[in-house]
Amino acid sequence: MDEKTTQPALLFRLIPGYAILPLVLAVTVNGAGYFGIQKLSAYLHYYDFSLPLDGKIPFLPWFMYIYVLAYVQWIIGFITCARESREFCYRYLSAELIAKVIALSCFLLLPTTIHRPPIVGDGMTAMLSRVVYGADAPVNLFPSIHCLESWFCMRLAFQQKKTGRVYSCITSVYSILVFASVVFVKQHVLVDIIGGILVFEIGILLTRKHDFRRFYRKLELGKNG
Repeated sequence: MDEKTTQPALLFRLIPGYAILPLVLAVTVNGAGYFGIQKLSAYLHYYDFSLPLDGKIPFLPWFMYIYVLAYVQWIIGFITCARESREFCYRYLSAELIAKVIALSCFLLLPTTIHRPPIVGDGMTAMLSRVVYGADAPVNLFPSIHCLESWFCMRLAFQQKKTGRVYSCITSVYSILVFASVVFVKQHVLVDIIGGILVFEIGILLTRKHDFRRFYRKLELGKNG
């Protein structure tokens, strides 16, 4: 069999066809919005939402591994969401997209920043910390996208029937570790964690009330038409 024909087959075996456009849209909105707003940083006035308690939280560089590996959790979460069912996928990806739009609006209307500690040392952890700090400017903090996405993974894990209880427990534990990591590596403050959870819950509420799944159904009809 031709290798070129087997690659799409493998892709659709992992991700159902109905989920391709919603997933592409989710990634596009996140990337274009997040990094696009960073380009406007010189024109925005930034606020610091740090609380006195944030100042008492130590900088623990080894939490950077948990912070970075959160991307793996999200990939798994999006794939399991897509594979659960068409309606499940549309419901939760609608909520995630709404939450992301709210978050990006906050980045523009209520931009925040944070003071980062200097990175000391030459080991692997210090190197990773420098890479993360260099790639991700201390802006676009409230609400935390890291916490939004990990909360998304945790919420849908308990609603999925195909992944099982063990997966739900592992996802929950890792999500809690991600929440801790964002403050221990000084990428966020405590308020940002609450904001990330809150905007996703707003997304869920709006999806239930207005059934934004219709948007993805129309996308699918347009693709098949």
